Amino acid sequence: MVRCNAAVDMATKPNDYYVVTFRRGEYPNRWSWEIRRKSKPLGIKMIADGFQSQMAAEFAGKRALADFLADLSKEDGSVRK
Repeated sequence: MVRCNAAVDMATKPNDYYVVTFRRGEYPNRWSWEIRRKSKPLGIKMIADGFQSQMAAEFAGKRALADFLADLSKEDGSVRK
């Protein structure tokens, strides 16, 4: 029950989530993205790395964030039924 309520709360605040990009290591030039939440930590790391550029990491991170928020929205809809 608590898990469902948390999902409803998360889905109602999509602007609370954002993507950060950062470079890991000097060589090879690897970029990463991470999804974070402003209000409180997520409790898990949602991260991917190995991108050739900051732009590629940002594009992939924003796409992952959109997918994540869409999944939360679906879960929110199933909770209310």
